[in-house]
Amino acid sequence: MFNSNFYTLKSAMDASMLRQEIHAHNIANAETPGYKRRYVEFESILQKALDERRVKLKITNPKHMKALSLPVKPVVKIDYSTTYRNDGNNVDIDREVVEMVENGMRYQVLSRLLSMNIERYNVVLRGVR
Repeated sequence: MFNSNFYTLKSAMDASMLRQEIHAHNIANAETPGYKRRYVEFESILQKALDERRVKLKITNPKHMKALSLPVKPVVKIDYSTTYRNDGNNVDIDREVVEMVENGMRYQVLSRLLSMNIERYNVVLRGVR
Protein backbone atom coordinates (compact mmCIF):
# COMPACT_ATOMS: atom_id res chain seq x y z
CA MET A 1 0.00 0.00 0.00
CA PHE A 2 2.75 2.47 0.92
CA ASN A 3 5.73 3.36 -1.20
CA SER A 4 9.24 2.46 -0.08
CA ASN A 5 9.71 5.92 1.49
CA PHE A 6 7.53 4.88 4.42
CA TYR A 7 9.65 1.85 5.18
CA THR A 8 12.94 3.69 4.67
CA LEU A 9 11.81 6.57 6.90
CA LYS A 10 10.59 4.13 9.56
CA SER A 11 13.95 2.33 9.53
CA ALA A 12 15.81 5.64 9.75
CA MET A 13 13.61 6.77 12.66
CA ASP A 14 14.19 3.45 14.44
CA ALA A 15 17.94 3.91 13.98
CA SER A 16 17.67 7.45 15.35
CA MET A 17 15.79 6.24 18.44
CA LEU A 18 18.41 3.55 19.01
CA ARG A 19 21.14 6.19 18.69
CA GLN A 20 19.52 8.26 21.44
CA GLU A 21 19.51 5.21 23.72
CA ILE A 22 23.16 4.42 22.91
CA HIS A 23 24.28 8.02 23.52
CA ALA A 24 22.46 8.04 26.85
CA HIS A 25 24.11 4.71 27.73
CA ASN A 26 27.53 6.09 26.80
CA ILE A 27 27.01 9.20 28.94
CA ALA A 28 25.84 7.08 31.88
CA ASN A 29 29.07 5.06 31.62
CA ALA A 30 31.42 7.99 31.10
CA GLU A 31 33.07 7.33 34.48
CA THR A 32 33.18 3.52 34.18
CA PRO A 33 36.79 2.32 33.93
CA GLY A 34 37.46 0.36 30.76
CA TYR A 35 34.11 1.19 29.17
CA LYS A 36 34.23 1.58 25.40
CA ARG A 37 31.68 3.80 23.71
CA ARG A 38 29.02 2.25 21.53
CA TYR A 39 27.71 3.71 18.29
CA VAL A 40 25.02 2.87 15.76
CA GLU A 41 25.83 2.04 12.17
CA PHE A 42 22.89 2.52 9.83
CA GLU A 43 23.55 4.78 6.88
CA SER A 44 26.29 2.58 5.41
CA ILE A 45 24.04 -0.48 5.79
CA LEU A 46 21.20 1.34 4.06
CA GLN A 47 23.51 2.47 1.27
CA LYS A 48 24.77 -1.08 0.79
CA ALA A 49 21.19 -2.37 0.57
CA LEU A 50 20.37 0.30 -1.99
CA ASP A 51 23.47 -0.55 -4.02
CA GLU A 52 22.94 -4.30 -3.99
CA ARG A 53 19.22 -4.42 -4.83
CA ARG A 54 19.17 -8.20 -4.71
CA VAL A 55 15.56 -8.39 -5.86
CA LYS A 56 15.29 -7.00 -9.34
CA LEU A 57 11.88 -5.66 -10.21
CA LYS A 58 10.83 -5.05 -13.76
CA ILE A 59 11.19 -1.37 -14.43
CA THR A 60 9.17 -0.18 -17.40
CA ASN A 61 9.64 3.52 -16.81
CA PRO A 62 12.81 5.38 -15.77
CA LYS A 63 10.76 7.15 -13.07
CA HIS A 64 9.98 3.88 -11.30
CA MET A 65 11.52 3.51 -7.85
CA LYS A 66 13.79 0.61 -7.09
CA ALA A 67 12.68 -1.35 -4.02
CA LEU A 68 14.89 -2.44 -1.15
CA SER A 69 15.29 -6.18 -1.03
CA LEU A 70 15.71 -6.64 2.70
CA PRO A 71 14.60 -4.74 5.77
CA VAL A 72 17.44 -2.48 6.83
CA LYS A 73 18.22 -2.59 10.53
CA PRO A 74 20.74 -0.55 12.51
CA VAL A 75 23.68 -2.31 14.17
CA VAL A 76 25.27 -1.34 17.49
CA LYS A 77 29.06 -1.47 17.40
CA ILE A 78 31.81 -0.82 19.95
CA ASP A 79 34.64 1.64 19.32
CA TYR A 80 37.83 -0.08 20.48
CA SER A 81 40.08 2.21 18.45
CA THR A 82 40.48 5.02 20.97
CA THR A 83 41.09 5.67 24.65
CA TYR A 84 39.99 9.00 26.07
CA ARG A 85 41.19 8.48 29.64
CA ASN A 86 43.99 6.60 31.40
CA ASP A 87 41.56 3.99 32.74
CA GLY A 88 40.72 2.83 29.19
CA ASN A 89 37.38 4.62 28.92
CA ASN A 90 36.86 6.39 25.60
CA VAL A 91 33.61 8.32 26.20
CA ASP A 92 33.86 12.05 25.49
CA ILE A 93 30.72 13.53 27.07
CA ASP A 94 30.90 16.68 24.93
CA ARG A 95 30.95 14.58 21.77
CA GLU A 96 28.06 12.44 22.99
CA VAL A 97 25.91 15.46 23.84
CA VAL A 98 26.59 17.12 20.47
CA GLU A 99 25.76 13.89 18.65
CA MET A 100 22.57 13.50 20.73
CA VAL A 101 21.41 16.99 19.75
CA GLU A 102 22.28 16.37 16.09
CA ASN A 103 20.46 13.06 16.19
CA GLY A 104 17.41 14.68 17.81
CA MET A 105 17.23 17.20 14.97
CA ARG A 106 17.61 14.39 12.42
CA TYR A 107 14.70 12.57 14.07
CA GLN A 108 12.54 15.69 13.85
CA VAL A 109 13.28 16.01 10.12
CA LEU A 110 12.51 12.33 9.53
CA SER A 111 9.28 12.67 11.50
CA ARG A 112 8.25 15.68 9.43
CA LEU A 113 9.04 13.85 6.18
CA LEU A 114 6.93 10.91 7.28
CA SER A 115 4.06 13.25 8.21
CA MET A 116 4.29 14.87 4.78
CA ASN A 117 4.11 11.47 3.09
CA ILE A 118 1.07 10.53 5.14
CA GLU A 119 -0.57 13.85 4.32
CA ARG A 120 -0.16 13.15 0.60
CA TYR A 121 -2.11 9.92 1.01
CA ASN A 122 -4.76 11.74 3.03
CA VAL A 123 -5.19 14.30 0.26
CA VAL A 124 -5.66 11.54 -2.29
CA LEU A 125 -8.07 9.60 -0.07
CA ARG A 126 -10.17 12.65 0.75
CA GLY A 127 -9.99 13.99 -2.79
CA VAL A 128 -9.22 17.44 -1.42
CA ARG A 129 -6.46 19.84 -2.32
